[in-house]
Amino acid sequence: MAFGKGQVSTEGGSIKRFIGVASVFIIGVNPTKEELEKLYGRELESAPEYVGEAEVGEEGNKRKVPQVRLDFITKADPEKYKDGAGEPLDFISKVSLFIRKEYRYNRDQTKVQVIDKYGNTAWVGVEDAKNHVIPMYSNGPANIDKDYRPAYYGEEDLIKFLIAYLNIPSPLKFVKDENKYVWQDATKLPDSEATLEHIEDYFKGDFTEISTILGYQPNNKLKILFGIRTTDDNKQYQTAYTRMFLKNNVTDYSKLDADVKQTQEAGAMTNSEFDCTDLHEYVVEGTNFAQPAAGAMPFPPASQGQTPWGQQK
Repeated sequence: MAFGKGQVSTEGGSIKRFIGVASVFIIGVNPTKEELEKLYGRELESAPEYVGEAEVGEEGNKRKVPQVRLDFITKADPEKYKDGAGEPLDFISKVSLFIRKEYRYNRDQTKVQVIDKYGNTAWVGVEDAKNHVIPMYSNGPANIDKDYRPAYYGEEDLIKFLIAYLNIPSPLKFVKDENKYVWQDATKLPDSEATLEHIEDYFKGDFTEISTILGYQPNNKLKILFGIRTTDDNKQYQTAYTRMFLKNNVTDYSKLDADVKQTQEAGAMTNSEFDCTDLHEYVVEGTNFAQPAAGAMPFPPASQGQTPWGQQK
């Protein structure tokens, strides 16, 4: 007999994770190390670095581009979400958005993504973009103002986030009889403006513009889909879906659900699990070993002189 003496068994710390759509406050953006330690109630090994570089391009033709990370610290509305004992959920998480210091082109560099002052985007041929041509689709012209500019990589997601948070009205309205979107009255359009003017400052570590914008409505909430990301070595982390954000008054999550499925079917975020229902604690279901799976071969009994690893000695 050869056994180590072992160690005293103790219960490990329980890490709660959450999944689903949550109505959240924004309680910080790119906080300092000290601010993060206060929010999380624990010490951090190092200070966060928000300005860096991203390696982009195909194999054999890679290059580095300046990149900034925008960490929005969110807190689920404690009045809305409760645990099994009826106590408010204490769920603080981080939503990270990235902007690269380059314009967004399609694969063969023939088209560039453009963005107008209302946050509308479209893909336009490079030469047409120089002349502010409105692209034509099968159902008519793109819903974008001709006063557009090239969009930074990641800018569209950031604009969507801020529009949802500030509850900015759409510059377009749907005309049912004509089955199309048309522009709102000119007098209403200023309320729909959503444009960033100081992105270049972000790459210098100056995030004043973002802080100022969030300060317009400091008590607002938006809805974000949270999920669980599983790494190759089977570790699990809290994550967020950053391709669509919802205004706080939205209760129908069907479009969000469809967007998630489309994203994952295209091969993105396949290592993340999402659930387009209201936020709840994530619980891993145990595997039932009571019955063997259909078609599975049971181990032969030891009395037959066999083991799953060969003949008994």
